[in-house]
Amino acid sequence: MSAQGIRSFDKPEYNRREILRYAQAGASEDPVLADMMESCIKECEEYASFTYRVSYIVVPILSLDSDSGDIDMQHIRVTSRSLAKNLSGCTEAVVFAATVGPGIDRLIRKYTKTDPVRALFMQAIGAERVETLCNLFCETFPQKLRPRFSPGFGDLALTIQPQLLSVTNARKNLAITLDEGCLMSPSKSVTAFVGICS
Repeated sequence: MSAQGIRSFDKPEYNRREILRYAQAGASEDPVLADMMESCIKECEEYASFTYRVSYIVVPILSLDSDSGDIDMQHIRVTSRSLAKNLSGCTEAVVFAATVGPGIDRLIRKYTKTDPVRALFMQAIGAERVETLCNLFCETFPQKLRPRFSPGFGDLALTIQPQLLSVTNARKNLAITLDEGCLMSPSKSVTAFVGICS
């Protein structure tokens, strides 16, 4: 029987180094960029209304063919040699969807035309927030996990997204939707497979 649930997390500390990396500023010590980052973080704290939520299900891996990439899990079938390699040796996997909510999207839209640098930092903060959330979920999972693997990595196509949102019940639990290109809204959302170490 598959285990499933929803987890909510308290606000994690900001990883400013990662924000700078996502903003393509690297390890810059430019005080102007640092001030911009701090100003954007402050605005996000006031207006982004971040939520840190993950909807997940644990499924058995019924069959896995590394040569063809055909993987049959309970509730989901996928063909991806990259994912098969990632899950090789596992008998179960966690499938999850995570989001930090739509508030950051509003801030990104607000600044895209008027202040591109500020919009870039908003994008970077949103990316850091959802990646930190995914890391928290995996690090605190009761069982030891393999590295997570998301659609868009290797040969795992984005077209698998509808199945992932369905199996995790992410539309209902997290209000995540897809556009015609299988991109998620809120944009700072992630879906992934994670193998459970035997």
